[in-house]
This record gives sequence, structure tokens and C-alpha cells, in this order.
Amino acid sequence: MRSTASIAPHSLLRLPTLLATGLLLAVTALSAPLAVAESETPKPQITSRQQDDRQLREYRVNGHLYAIEIIPKGGAPFFLLDSDGNGNFIKSSVTSASQLKVPGWALKK
Repeated sequence: MRSTASIAPHSLLRLPTLLATGLLLAVTALSAPLAVAESETPKPQITSRQQDDRQLREYRVNGHLYAIEIIPKGGAPFFLLDSDGNGNFIKSSVTSASQLKVPGWALKK
């Protein structure tokens, strides 16, 4: 049986470095597909227009209208979303444009 005194000090120092390198490689390999998927999502085309006492912002990808932001003159903004591409827009719990996700049906050309 070997005692810890007989293990060379330089090999003990290499173990944390090897573990850290392995962990870094694993994290990089797991996160790379996610970064590619996010960068492949096209940015929406946003059309803004005034209608009566409110402003409307329409969000489109590939020509498909999937979200409408309604900004009333004296009220809180809200979003209407078409989640399945059938043209029915439903009020959403989304509170800002940064939370919008482009639905899969809108990505089809």
C-alpha cells in the first residue's frame, strides 16, 4: 500500500488542473448546441402603427404575424399571441418584448 508521502507532489497538483479542464470541456460541449439554436432564430420584423388611442406593434417572422403588442394611451401594455398559427390571438402573460418566443409554426417559410 502506498502512502501519500510516496506520491510525487507534482502529480497531486496536476489533478485539480485535469479536473477543471475536463469540466470546462463538458460545459462547453453541452452549451454549444443551445447557442447555435438561439442564433438561428430570426429576429422579428416589427411594424408599429397608431390606432385610435393606442399604439400597436406587430411582430412577424417569415411574413407570419405571431404577436401584437397593444399599448393603450393611459394603460399598461399587453400582448396578444397566436400560439398555433390559426389566426386566433389570445392575451398573454408576457409583459415585455424580450420575453416573446417565436413559435415553431412561424419559423416555417
